[in-house]
Amino acid sequence: MPWTLTSLAARTAGKVGLRGSWAKPYAASHAAGLAQRGPRRDGDTVFARSYARRMATLSAADRKALDAARAEMVTDADVLERVLASGATVTAAAGLAAAWERLPETAKDVVRAPTGTGIGPLKLGSIKATQVDSTTCGAAVMGMMAMTGDPLLAAWVMTGRVFGDHLPPEALAVTLHEDNPRTIDERWSALQRVLHRETTARGLVVAPWPRKFGTPPWRVDNHTRFAGVRFHSAMLDDCDPAVMDAAIAHASAALRDGIPVPMFTGGDSSLGTDAVVPRHVVLLVGRIAGGFRVYEPSTGRVLPLADERMVGGGSREPALGQWTRVSWMVLPRQRLKQ
Repeated sequence: MPWTLTSLAARTAGKVGLRGSWAKPYAASHAAGLAQRGPRRDGDTVFARSYARRMATLSAADRKALDAARAEMVTDADVLERVLASGATVTAAAGLAAAWERLPETAKDVVRAPTGTGIGPLKLGSIKATQVDSTTCGAAVMGMMAMTGDPLLAAWVMTGRVFGDHLPPEALAVTLHEDNPRTIDERWSALQRVLHRETTARGLVVAPWPRKFGTPPWRVDNHTRFAGVRFHSAMLDDCDPAVMDAAIAHASAALRDGIPVPMFTGGDSSLGTDAVVPRHVVLLVGRIAGGFRVYEPSTGRVLPLADERMVGGGSREPALGQWTRVSWMVLPRQRLKQ
């Protein structure tokens, strides 16, 4: 059967007892249980929990300011939960709330849900949310994930504005390393270049990873900023149904909690030795019946991907960036206490 480097490595690790704890039956069963808890409820997402923790540490004056900001946001109050979960200041949250009604509707749509809610082209205003070049699929995925976790970053991409006294770290990196970007397209492209530079700088521990090879999977977990969540890498043997059931369960549980999941794809030996390593990155952004909604950065589209299509390979798959195999996921560390 055609092979991939990651499937061989994962299979070997399993045989010598080094399979990740995420793939063990208890962890997989726990994740499946979390994923099946039904629609998200108020107070039951990573953002709501983080917001509640922040509120408990604030002064009475800051809590009053946030309550007023939530009242201004009305039906978009969950945006403020994400702002506080990102680590931003109360002043920044209040600044966004004060400006909210005056922002363009296209900007507010992206701030609310950077990856949208359906299937089809994904746009940032009038531009399609594509990777800036052939090496930045991982950076585009990380950028979209960071915008989902931090509304102030999404608002900066869409408007160039800074709210209150807080500049998201990715936007700060752009100001330090890039020419002043003036348009949505320029800011989206600059964000990808900065993230690609940062993830490849020490890709080989003490040496840089060659940028022409894209984003190394083991660096994505270190550089993914999302509501204070810690991540780990899960190398996959996509020919093992039990492993893939566990991976699907963990990804589904993450999405149920509001956390997107980066996933690396590639080919196998039937396509040549260049295809047996991870070659592309996509982002699982939502659960649908029997599968996922997937942001695919080379086309700038959100596409459907059936669960069964993730096991064992097959023909080229649009949601995998026209690759055939799944090789790696970046998953949140599991919460064992609810």
